Amino acid sequence: MIKVFEKTKNDVETRLKQMSPFLQMEYLESCLKSHMDFDVQRLCHTKLSELYDSRNMFSEAAKNMDAVAELAGTFKDKMQAYMKETELWIKAAQYDRAEDAMKKAVASGNEREKPEMKKAIKELYSKQAGIYERANRNSNALKIYEILLRIADEPEKPEIKKKLLEMYKKLGKIREYTVLSQQLEKS
Repeated sequence: MIKVFEKTKNDVETRLKQMSPFLQMEYLESCLKSHMDFDVQRLCHTKLSELYDSRNMFSEAAKNMDAVAELAGTFKDKMQAYMKETELWIKAAQYDRAEDAMKKAVASGNEREKPEMKKAIKELYSKQAGIYERANRNSNALKIYEILLRIADEPEKPEIKKKLLEMYKKLGKIREYTVLSQQLEKS
């Protein structure tokens, strides 16, 4: 554990610039244990989230972003932090937690922002499904398309169903493929 002598946000940022990324992570964790004020805690959680995200440690990044949201001073900051948390949980393939974060983000927004957030979340899921498809991780892509089908608006559903058919075929899920193709023929 690194000793923490800094008390202000500027002092913490100055010390961070002198460290490698892994030392930064350890130092920031030490700062959080030393019970600093809310601004410094928010800075520490934000920096930790960025560092973990850059190292593909998405679960840890999401947990820190949740802490940022809890420490946020405005509803807009809270909403943005929850949206980032949702993105990180999606990348971590923890879709239940992503849905929880999404609900918190939507609850933090106003009526004008809610449709925009839902659209952004659908785009996050679609982007991740595309990443999985390109990496031939078809079962992961399938899970995302099933979630997208559940949260999509009616005009978007036929396209998602076509993607699902493709995934069912690639994964040899004949029963699901047959049922869905029959549903598509009826509609």
